Amino acid sequence: MMISYETGTNTFQLRAACIILHRDKVLMQRAAHNQLWFIPGGRVEFGETAEETIEREMMEEYGAPIYDHKLFWIIENFIDFPDRKVHELGMFFLVNLPRDHSIYHHVEEFQGMEEGFVNRWIDIDELDQYTVIPEFVASEIRHLDHTTGVKHIKNRAVR
Repeated sequence: MMISYETGTNTFQLRAACIILHRDKVLMQRAAHNQLWFIPGGRVEFGETAEETIEREMMEEYGAPIYDHKLFWIIENFIDFPDRKVHELGMFFLVNLPRDHSIYHHVEEFQGMEEGFVNRWIDIDELDQYTVIPEFVASEIRHLDHTTGVKHIKNRAVR
């Protein structure tokens, strides 16, 4: 059971995601039916740690084991949609996958193992050419500092 609940028009969810960098590009994902790009990951299952979530998600979506990870961002997302409000707590990890994994060979959009999603390595300097959500992700990725501790980000958005 995913840690997500709804009360009327309000939703809360706990999400874990993987920032994966390779040759000045970042792996991004979108639902096949829209153009909103986001960092791959998923909702945490009840009784599962965020680290277990990213390991499960990378295997489900790409067949890729994680060999190294570091908690990088804790994000509180408050999103107001016209018909509902979402409060999401996100734990984002800087992740390394095996260097010889086939995921690194893609140059255009590609289908992972999970249906309904499209993936792409996007040049970090070209992120502004895509609709990336949450909106702050593009600027934060361009200024990643691998030497700092965990960064706490509070994001409020209206869509």
